[in-house]
Amino acid sequence: MKRFVITVAMASTILTGLAREAEAQKPRPTGDTPSLSGAQVIPRGSTALGVTVGYPSLRLHAVWGVRRRFDVGLMPALTYGTRFDGYRQRLGLNLQIPLRWALADKPNFNFGFRLMPYFRIGEASPAFSVGGNLGFRFGIAMPRVFTLIFGPEGRIGFASVGDSPNRQNGLDAELTGMLGLESYFKRKWMFSLEMHFGHLFGAGGLPGGDFIYRTWVGFAYVFR
Repeated sequence: MKRFVITVAMASTILTGLAREAEAQKPRPTGDTPSLSGAQVIPRGSTALGVTVGYPSLRLHAVWGVRRRFDVGLMPALTYGTRFDGYRQRLGLNLQIPLRWALADKPNFNFGFRLMPYFRIGEASPAFSVGGNLGFRFGIAMPRVFTLIFGPEGRIGFASVGDSPNRQNGLDAELTGMLGLESYFKRKWMFSLEMHFGHLFGAGGLPGGDFIYRTWVGFAYVFR
């Protein structure tokens, strides 16, 4: 009986220790939890490298934490979308430079601003576009695992599409809303899911009126 009690006590102690260790590994998002695409920035002095894949592109991410509330990124992408992507190209390259400011963070909420210059070139003889995105990001920490990220974003630029003498040049713009989920676990890995829905605008020879849909999922690793 004594051996049984000792065995149960030892097993209970081991299981309790394992449970505490597992609990410590669970992501507990807060307003300061680093984000790949949301409102919070990468910590100062850290670098995040990752990849996201979906429609209409495969994207590589490199983000550097410059200050406590500011980071800068480099996001090259291979685009392959043909409909609803809003890029006015088929197969092509898309280079974006996200600049992000964390404006406010509370225990379970954060708010930020993003400015993102871009340059695109691809098929359509060729199609190229240059401009920038401007948007706001909100984050709400959900219990245990995920942070809900969302916000509006606008884009404006110049695009040139088609063959001469019928080449179309003009204003290239869009208005979209972003919705996604992120998780930061083991203090070094990030999971990201983001979806964008919106409307394409054009002027000066470029058509508008198309519906926009984009979605990506992927991971990143934070080097401290």
